[in-house]
Parts: sequence; structure tokens; C-alpha cells
Amino acid sequence: MILHPAAATAREIRSELQRAHAWAHRGPVRSVVAKLVMTVAGVGVALAGVAMIVLPGPGLVVIGLGLALLAIEWPWARRALHAVRRKLAVAKQAVLPAGASGRRRAAGAVMVAAAAGVGFVATAATTALIGATTLL
Repeated sequence: MILHPAAATAREIRSELQRAHAWAHRGPVRSVVAKLVMTVAGVGVALAGVAMIVLPGPGLVVIGLGLALLAIEWPWARRALHAVRRKLAVAKQAVLPAGASGRRRAAGAVMVAAAAGVGFVATAATTALIGATTLL
């Protein structure tokens, strides 16, 4: 039974994914096809994310989704995904510490917003530059 994501808990979703993975790997042909499909999809999504670094779109998020698709079938991608998760947790704790004062947390939120703004402006400027040189 496929669960609606809004109504499902993380445990239920994980259980469904494990069932789908077990079904896909019941036979040698299914296993190869599943690995091939996830590899092609993961690489395609990750490459789209790389393109979005200079084009409009959430490049880093899409690269992460591609890595998550690859992590379904490949242990190296799973390790890379866990490493990224750990680094993001460390960065979050450094910028928005859990036990800090409201002023410190507000300063961290301003830093995150400023970094997002700079990233947005840099991406927009790069996209405009690429568009301008393409038209010339």
C-alpha cells in the first residue's frame, strides 16, 4: 500500500521504501534493472542540479536529491549523503546554536539570510552574464 506523504510518518515511509527495495531485488534481472534505473535517474538529477548552479533553480538541493537517488543503490553515495548531513548539522549548530540567547540566534538567522541573498544575487548575475554573452 502506497502511503500519502502528508499522512505518513517517517517510519511508515521508510518501511514502504524498504518493501519496494526488497521487491526490486528479488531476482537478478530486477536487481540489475533497479540499479540501472536508479543510477541513470540519480546521475540525471544530479547533472540537472549542477546545471542549476549557473542557471535559475535550486542547484544544491537538486544535487542532493540526485545523490539521494544514487544512495538507494550505491554505498558510496550513502556515505557521501551521511557526510553532507553531518556537515550541515555542524554548520547549523555553529550558526544557530540550540542553547544560545535570542540575540545570538537572531544574528545567526541574519547571517543565513545574508548568505542566501548573496548566493541569489551571484546566481542571477551569472545567469544574466551567460544570457548576454549567448545573445552576442
